[in-house]
Amino acid sequence: MNMRRGEFLPLVLFALLVVLFCMTRYADYDLWWHMKLGESLLATGGLYRLDTFSYTFAGHPQFTGEWLADLLIYLAYVAGGLLGVNLLKGTVLLGAFGFMYGALRDRTREEEQGFTAVILTLLVMLFALRFRLYVRPYIFSIFFLAVYLWCFSRYARTRDQRLLYVLPVMQVVWTNLSVGAVFGPVVAGFFVIGEMAADRQRPFLHLPVLFLIAAATLVNPETYRIYTLALNLSGDPFKAFVGEYQPLTAQILWGYGLRYTLPFQILVVVATLYFVLCRGWRNLFHLLLVAFFLYETVQQVRMIELATLAAGLCAVTPVAQLISPVARFLKGGARFIPVAVALVLVGVIPVSVVGNRTYVFGYGLKQDAFPDGALAFLDREHVAGRMFNSYSFGGYLIWTAPERKVFFDGRYARLYNPDFYRLYNDALSSADAWRTATQRYGFDYALFEYDLKSRNFPRHLADNPDWALVYWDNHAVVYLKRTPANQPVIDHYEYRVTRPNFYNFSYLGRYREPAAVRAALSSVNREIALNPANQEPYLAKAFLLYQQGPAAYPTALEAVRAAMPLRPDLAMKHSALAFLLAEQGFAEQARAEISRALELDPFDAMAWDLGPRLGMKMKKPTRSPHG
Repeated sequence: MNMRRGEFLPLVLFALLVVLFCMTRYADYDLWWHMKLGESLLATGGLYRLDTFSYTFAGHPQFTGEWLADLLIYLAYVAGGLLGVNLLKGTVLLGAFGFMYGALRDRTREEEQGFTAVILTLLVMLFALRFRLYVRPYIFSIFFLAVYLWCFSRYARTRDQRLLYVLPVMQVVWTNLSVGAVFGPVVAGFFVIGEMAADRQRPFLHLPVLFLIAAATLVNPETYRIYTLALNLSGDPFKAFVGEYQPLTAQILWGYGLRYTLPFQILVVVATLYFVLCRGWRNLFHLLLVAFFLYETVQQVRMIELATLAAGLCAVTPVAQLISPVARFLKGGARFIPVAVALVLVGVIPVSVVGNRTYVFGYGLKQDAFPDGALAFLDREHVAGRMFNSYSFGGYLIWTAPERKVFFDGRYARLYNPDFYRLYNDALSSADAWRTATQRYGFDYALFEYDLKSRNFPRHLADNPDWALVYWDNHAVVYLKRTPANQPVIDHYEYRVTRPNFYNFSYLGRYREPAAVRAALSSVNREIALNPANQEPYLAKAFLLYQQGPAAYPTALEAVRAAMPLRPDLAMKHSALAFLLAEQGFAEQARAEISRALELDPFDAMAWDLGPRLGMKMKKPTRSPHG
């Protein structure tokens, strides 16, 4: 298919947008252990059959079926650091969209509206994929599924069987890159079923291709176990606790996840129009393809990326039909439609890339995503022994501090089993389970993620006399077991009053008597000095002072103001500042802080209580705090 005049610029701009979407800072949990396994493979020249990075499962067999992806990711890092990893992601995604462009173009007419429909569909697909663009083996599945869809679309147009016999070779590569290769035979099977329904005279013409693809899937170190791993992940009893394995819930679709999944929902709606209004139901291959991947996506959200490709393949037809009347109305002006598309892309680039707080542009680590400060503390204070660590930190610890053998990391189902995951979750939520785990594994210190979103944190340790909080920043917390070896560090660094409690300071209510408050404030000032970048002790100080009555409000105001420039920016500290300002007669400043609090959290209770008292006209939110 020849490129028409005017199509080159939109294609270049779209390719640029794809690359820019891949230029983000990293907060991914699993990238690191994949790179470490790739490094191990390159260093030893053999597959990593047994675990050497944890002490809980050391010597146990671990899954090796994605060895080629681990190696490629590590080689990208060796070549260019995290920028090289970004470029690998961009290259894979450009390849995927290149094949999807070919597949969608084969399904549209030659006129300008066909090209426009393809670019617009690809644009929505890119936004639908954005929140799933991690550098992990599955990103290669996006590429290979695009190759399959292009081959089948091109075959439907040319009937060239040579295209189909390329797929078994591609399958051998895919099956050593990603467990997602199990979908190769599935998609090929849907294609064969569709062809059998359409060609009754030669119903078995394509069965040899299907058998070859299925056989090629077994050409990897794990053979049939790539299927059992996929089935285990689909049926895992704890998949709802692991972000990417959780089902597609109403919250993800229309609640807090709406900003991530809206483009995908648009694709699904338009693809549905294809089946209902464009008689797409007659194409059995398309019907089975979309139905299957939508079902899988409902089961686990991580399937959105593959469902996006399937939905996009069908959505392009109604998009083209919607554009056709516009092109006919414009007549000779229709040639300017690609120019309009180019202008849209030019507008999308700065709006979606520059200044985005979720997908931070650049390369390297995302701020406050990893426990570098806590690791530096452990090294500086020579803390040793066995470590309990948060699941989310495990991969990064394997990469940056392999000498500190991990308790748990992202190799769930590839190494760790459901019983161990249950033990881990119970230890975080129950003091008794924590005591049992301590006795079983004998860990001497604990490094936890302190995350306001997941809040998967053992608050029960604050009341455990056997453990002491010694390090605390906006993202990580370190507890030490009270042992003779740890006692010198505890004596110097222990937090004795403030505790990680997600900005709920009700625990300070026990300090009521003036002498107790003075002693607590003295301790809090010391704890502020331990890490001046941690704002929670500042706010704890303000809470203690607030409990003392109006005479202490000016000092409380100073404590809140000291926390204002610190990360993260929270609604509650703005509403607390507003309250203290209002109490001292600074009504205009208080109203400004309430407005800022509601920008950060439209449901902030203190702001809603205080605003009307300051004469502010406030419109109630239309949705509940949970979407």
